[in-house]
Amino acid sequence: MLDVLRVYWVPLIKQPKNTIRQAMEETSSKLLFVLIPLFGITLCLEQAMNRDAGDTTSIPVILLLSMVIGPILGAVAWFLGSLCTFGVARLFGGVATFRETSEASAWATVAYTTKLALFIPMLLIFRQENFTSNTPDIDSSMFLALLFFLCLTANFVMTIYYIIVHSKIIGEIHEIGSWKGFASIILVPLVLILLLFLLALSQ
Repeated sequence: MLDVLRVYWVPLIKQPKNTIRQAMEETSSKLLFVLIPLFGITLCLEQAMNRDAGDTTSIPVILLLSMVIGPILGAVAWFLGSLCTFGVARLFGGVATFRETSEASAWATVAYTTKLALFIPMLLIFRQENFTSNTPDIDSSMFLALLFFLCLTANFVMTIYYIIVHSKIIGEIHEIGSWKGFASIILVPLVLILLLFLLALSQ
């Protein structure tokens, strides 16, 4: 299982369209039980950073909650995302089954989970200030401020690249092209965000 991850992790990020079908041939339940929790843990850590969870919670608790809640959050996000992606891709003439869509979406998460390679040194360098609205140590050092900005920029770029990889993978397995693959993964979330925005304006 770990050998399969090691073989396909980097190629999926560099050449997702050329690699995804080979990777899916070696997909197993055990492999999904690694990919999805790692995705959820990464997602949970990023949400903690974005929401300044450190203002009210210590780093050990944040890390513990990410390890416990993250896999559940990842499974829910993966399943619902796969379901929405499958439905929209089918509307675009996609040919893959729901199982193929969910497996491909699980493999696509490697591009997102790679953020852990960024988050770990950030935790070591910036510690609690990764998760707080007040950052006195970072603000008092030009070097730390620049480094923190570069890390945030790298994180944003990695998010965009994850969407690109996911789009290419869905486009490949559904045989609909990358742009329709992009629409398949983004359309439902976009509609939900728009509805929430309109609801907020109406109140």
